Formats: sequence, structure tokens, C-alpha cells
Amino acid sequence: MRHVADRLAALSRAPGPLVLLGHSMGGKIATLLAAGAVVAPPADLAAVVLVAASPVVPEPMGEDRRRQMLAWTRDGALDRAAAEEFVAMNTQDPLPADLHETAVADLRRTDPIAWRRWLLAGSREDWSARVPRLDVPALVVSGAGDGDLGTAAQRDLNGGVAHDTELVEVDGAAHLVPQERPAALAAAVAGLVDRLG
Repeated sequence: MRHVADRLAALSRAPGPLVLLGHSMGGKIATLLAAGAVVAPPADLAAVVLVAASPVVPEPMGEDRRRQMLAWTRDGALDRAAAEEFVAMNTQDPLPADLHETAVADLRRTDPIAWRRWLLAGSREDWSARVPRLDVPALVVSGAGDGDLGTAAQRDLNGGVAHDTELVEVDGAAHLVPQERPAALAAAVAGLVDRLG
């Protein structure tokens, strides 16, 4: 989280307001940074976009699924079969071949220590006592076909993250919204930026 905060500090020297976007566990990190739960939030933060985001409370995840994903890194990094299975579990429809290969390659580059840390600790952490409602607007985006972190979960767990929260559901997507429906996500973010003026 401090690495992201350091990168934001460097970006904050650029002119203009900052919109912080986080996907999945990155959404939890974005919320914590925006709330100042670890370090002071960026001074020029204008809004937060949470895409299929993990909440600040423990992430809803079945223990069988958690054990399955932990087993994938028992002997090191994810192999191709595990990465393929993760992509299939988290998409509504198969990705185009090039995007599929990129997603699989990204997963295979994941540090197995970080993967296990997400499953054993990060996804289970409860930061709710240190995260007040955000003073900046929040756009909460869900994939209509997402299981654990779909629209109902986003409404219940992230719908009240800010005083001004808009929820957008993306059809034709499950959890990997940025890869499944990039144009729809970009349009939602552009709409937020337009509203911010």
C-alpha cells in the first residue's frame, strides 16, 4: 500500500485533479488510500472509482474457492492451467485471444507470496473502523455476472463508501471488467469526470 501511496505522491506533482481507480483488491487499497487509513490521502484527489472492488471489510469468498486458489501456488507461481482456470472463473464469456493471453501471462507473473498474502490476509482484513465515508465522490462499477463481488455485493459492501456514490452495472462482464468490457468501463469513468467538471 505504501508503494502505491509513493506513486500517488509523485503523480500529485502533475497539474490537475486525481481520480484513483482500483480493481478487485486494488479497490480496497484505493479506498484505504482515499480515506487516509494508512497515509494522508492525495491533496488533489477528486474521486475514487472502485471496479469489482474488494470492500474494506473481509471479502466474501467461499473457503473451498480460497483453498483451491491457495493450492495453485503451493509449489511456486501459478502454472498455465491455474491461470487459465482463474480467467475462466472470473469472466462471463471467453476473452478475445490476445486479451486472454495477456491475462494469463499477467497471472503467471504474480508473485506467489503476494498471491497467498491476498488470500490468507488481505482479503480477510477488516478496516471498517478506520475508514469513514469518503468526502470525494465514488463510482462503484460491478460486472453483472460477477459471483462474489457482483452488483448485490457492491451495493451492500461498497455502496455507502462515500457521501456521493454512484453504482454502475456492466452487462456482459463478470469480475475482470477491465478486460471484458474496457469501453463500458471507460465510458463510466468519462461520465464521472464530466460530472466533476
